[in-house]
Amino acid sequence: MDIVTGFLLGIAVAFSATWFPGMLNMQSVATSLRVGKRAGYLFSAGLAVVLAIQAGTTIFFANFLSKHAEILEAMKNWALPLFLILAGAFIIKGIQALAERRAEVAAPYKGGPFWRGAGMAAMNLLNIPVFFALGGWLVSAGFLRTGFLPKFAYTIGVGVGAIGVFSLYAHLAGWFSRHAAMFTRNINFVIGGFFLILAMVQWLRLAG
Repeated sequence: MDIVTGFLLGIAVAFSATWFPGMLNMQSVATSLRVGKRAGYLFSAGLAVVLAIQAGTTIFFANFLSKHAEILEAMKNWALPLFLILAGAFIIKGIQALAERRAEVAAPYKGGPFWRGAGMAAMNLLNIPVFFALGGWLVSAGFLRTGFLPKFAYTIGVGVGAIGVFSLYAHLAGWFSRHAAMFTRNINFVIGGFFLILAMVQWLRLAG
């Protein structure tokens, strides 16, 4: 029963962390629109695998991270410049895409969608402190048992929940395109804006 509970908790945590249309979800939509649904699903799988690894790392090494809080602090400090770099990269990408649409020339999609998804998720360093806080609360509140199997089931649950949400976004990419055409056409600017907001929030947290 503890294993099933851990698995379901993982799904719930992943759903609560990914259901809102954020930068990762919207990039799944963008990949599906640009390269096709199969690529969108592979991109989603890359995102989900890394999120599961991040969640597993925080739950299995919770004691280590508690004793070495400077690791989490370093991640928070590095997140600010990284978010600014990513914001700039996506805004530049949006400008290039706008020029390509005007010239009616599409740049080729480079790299495997799975690895591109994994890379994007890995660059979102704030996932680790978030999963650390959620996992720590679940354990301390007695919802998640401290044995290996419940924690492993929790990790798998996070991956399953995340790939479910991201794949749903990839599957509904056509709906987004039909009902939010302006949004999807400028999705690189939207994602760049998300990174700018994250950078601003992180700066305020560090300044406070």
